[in-house]
Amino acid sequence: MRRTQDMKKQAPRNKSIDTTAWIDRLVAALGELAKAQEPYLKAYWQHNPRERVIVNGRDTTPFPLDDLRMVYAHARYSRTYGEEAQYAPLLERLAPVRLALLSHPELERVAVAGRNVGENDFWLRILNSGMSISAGDLIAGLMARSREVSSDGFRTAAGELNAFLWPDDTREASAVLGHLDEGCDALLFCGLSVNERLDVEDGMAILPFGEVQRFVGQELLQELTPATAYGKGARSVGAVIKPFRWRPAFRREGSLNEPMRHPPRAFFREARTFLDLLAISHEAPVLPLASLSDCIDRSAARLLGGAGHRPDTHQKWTADGLDGFNVPILKSMAFDVARQAFRNRQSGHYPKLVPFVVQLAEALGRDGRLALRDKVMDIAIALEGMYELPRRHKSRTLANRVSGFLATGADDRKRTRENIRTFYEVRSEIVHSDSHAASPFRREAAFVRGFRMARRTLFKLLREGPPDDWEDLANRSS
Repeated sequence: MRRTQDMKKQAPRNKSIDTTAWIDRLVAALGELAKAQEPYLKAYWQHNPRERVIVNGRDTTPFPLDDLRMVYAHARYSRTYGEEAQYAPLLERLAPVRLALLSHPELERVAVAGRNVGENDFWLRILNSGMSISAGDLIAGLMARSREVSSDGFRTAAGELNAFLWPDDTREASAVLGHLDEGCDALLFCGLSVNERLDVEDGMAILPFGEVQRFVGQELLQELTPATAYGKGARSVGAVIKPFRWRPAFRREGSLNEPMRHPPRAFFREARTFLDLLAISHEAPVLPLASLSDCIDRSAARLLGGAGHRPDTHQKWTADGLDGFNVPILKSMAFDVARQAFRNRQSGHYPKLVPFVVQLAEALGRDGRLALRDKVMDIAIALEGMYELPRRHKSRTLANRVSGFLATGADDRKRTRENIRTFYEVRSEIVHSDSHAASPFRREAAFVRGFRMARRTLFKLLREGPPDDWEDLANRSS
């Protein structure tokens, strides 16, 4: 760990740079280095076999950033181990890349000059993460990023690094970086197949799996995701995010004890509420997997030589009982219903409804041998609470109030009352006898009918609020 020093000792950020000349010089040197390092990488893999990733017969193995950093480190310390002659050709090509890289004012400002190749250590801070890196790490990052882009890789990577090096968020830098400087806090979930990015409200969006990978990374996703969900190509994995823009900070020295950015707990609570509403609107379990903060674009992390940068994980949940094979697709109409209900959370009647939002969402996710019984009871409790039932004559009073609140005509009111009576018969059998008089099929049917009435009630209450007098409404509809 390095101690923080007086930052006034560092050179001021006022030296100009000919960006085009800097990029041209760096690109030319990187091209020569790329040829020189190949035999060293192959020799390294002979002693440290590389695990290949084959998808549909195609090699999708990521660029070996960590391996290349190790090769550069071996070259850096080759004199110590009596291997200087062996690494001389690589050191000869590393030197002009290092000199070109460190001629950038922002790196020249923080790097310790006058040492051998790769020994220019400095401190890189990305949000809450600080690390000591060398010029060699940034060179390896440029190599990795250049392989990701479709054409003119070295020039694109060098231009992006230049945009990151200048801390001021200018239009020119933003245009070069595109989405590389986008970060997010995220609540991962599974249970719905999301096909595109959707805005929930200002400062909150929902991401499909492809974009989640961009921020979280394959290794961490596999660690957090149930095997059934990930095995199906992770169609059921998505994330509710709070996006933000970020910039790295380059310093001569730093400390792991620097002030930290606090976890966005309020966002995680609200994201969980939205997931509950999304589950209710789709009549399907949508389960949280993990709350993460400080997620950044994985390509940006590689460009900056920080392959080890991981989001901070605050809480994990298990979703092992979820069926990853029969995953509903997110429906635009159901999404709009959940989004509108979520936006109504500022209304005065919303706090009274929060417990029922949680109860209905958890009913959908229940698993185990007693799940059907518990799901019916969840619905009964939610309906009784939302309709503010008295202690006596619950079935009759509930039938009248539900039909008065939801039904649109005489036939609909009659049908609604009958559905409530049937539901309450099953509920009473569970409460009073706990017998098996109600078959699993009958209990499942009761749950489905009861849930749909509870779902309609919840969203109407969130949208309009309760009537002035439940009893008067029931009498007028009878």
